[in-house]
Amino acid sequence: MPTAALEELGELVGPAGLLTTASDLARYEHAPNRLSGRAAFVVRPADTAEVAAVLDWAHRHRIRLVPQGANSGLVAAALPDGTGVLSTERLRGRFDVDVTGRTLVVSAGWNLDEINERLAADGLHLPVEVGSSPSAGGMVSTNTAGSHLIKYGDVRSRVLGLRAAVPDSAGTVLDLLRPLRKRNEGLDLKQVFIGTAGAYGVVTEAAFELAPLPASRAAAWLAVPEQHLLDVLTDLESRCGPALSAYEVVSPTAVRLLADHFPQLTHRVPDSGGFLVLVEVAAADDQADDLLTSGLEAATDRGLLTDARVGPAHHMWEVRHAIPEITERMDPVLSLDLAVPRSCIAACRADVVAQLALAYPHIEPIELGHYGDGGIHLILPLPEDIAADRDAVNALRMFVYDIVVHRHGGTFSAEHGIGPKNYDAYLRYVPEQVRMVAGALKSHFDPRDVLGSVSLR
Repeated sequence: MPTAALEELGELVGPAGLLTTASDLARYEHAPNRLSGRAAFVVRPADTAEVAAVLDWAHRHRIRLVPQGANSGLVAAALPDGTGVLSTERLRGRFDVDVTGRTLVVSAGWNLDEINERLAADGLHLPVEVGSSPSAGGMVSTNTAGSHLIKYGDVRSRVLGLRAAVPDSAGTVLDLLRPLRKRNEGLDLKQVFIGTAGAYGVVTEAAFELAPLPASRAAAWLAVPEQHLLDVLTDLESRCGPALSAYEVVSPTAVRLLADHFPQLTHRVPDSGGFLVLVEVAAADDQADDLLTSGLEAATDRGLLTDARVGPAHHMWEVRHAIPEITERMDPVLSLDLAVPRSCIAACRADVVAQLALAYPHIEPIELGHYGDGGIHLILPLPEDIAADRDAVNALRMFVYDIVVHRHGGTFSAEHGIGPKNYDAYLRYVPEQVRMVAGALKSHFDPRDVLGSVSLR
């Protein structure tokens, strides 16, 4: 890093905006699942104008920057590799709620928990449930999904507009921020910045469509035989309708981890030894308990489930969130984020588990599934001989991905995005024509390729 360039950067953002000492950089170099990187510096612009100035600086000096929000991602897309970090945490100047319109225009640095705490007074929320508190800009750039997608959709379906700065040598800031639910003026350019992890520009503000807070919530843990996991889902959907807000499947291996690490929580779940399912109903009236109870009674009468434990929703979710807390501390593991058409999910997971048992008999999969949207989080504890061999780890990753993508029409990245962890898969499974278009957009918005942890060219 040329000293003169770093001094110039400091002049652009002021003393609070540039960090260079090892002690200050440390918290920007670590992410969940024991992921880590190395930062040359961290720049923290305070508004859109400063973001644009920083990107112009990076373009002129050809210095790479990795955009970073709350750094809660799982594929290392926000971690530096000896590069600079562009943190959005100081972008907090705007928080404009339109209660009548049910919209929020907010700066990128606000975190999800903060947003929903402030919205609660107006009976509104940004309905994303991920067990962490990502930033507004991070949610847009990664298209956050989570456990409530079955009812509320992903973040893409909630984004009405955004403002983004791009490193194109002209200091361009694209103002696409108007919070309109209907806008058909040709190319919907905001989509380029949703789910692309800051590859094309840095989102500095976003406009979201909000949802009314449910008047009542009810949740239960169910013991469901493996062959009926999808049957219970479709049965509850038919009886609860749009009030069904979550359907989370936990494998027997994951249940055993819960008993080993959080025994104080096990009284909240059935003692089945098999698959468990977390079901939540969120209703606009006070009927959530009645809806859930009638749905569970009907499923029991049909022989689809063997036991159920009903309790306060936040208590039930504590159990679900405890399992990722365990797996994130496990080392070494390979965490995979998969999705297939929902009707194929049972066949896909059975195929993956069977093939792993044949090819990798010493690996016992841990599964957490968003069955309501066709998603499976597959965590594979790694034997030492595989963990020590990078090529062996990649071979295992591609072994699973080939089954999911080629045999079941699925994807290698349901929620977590590309990043260094999935870059080889991007090259392997994304069609060349699609990658060519992505590369052309990259050349337009970022001609010197200074943004992001991986290159889309």
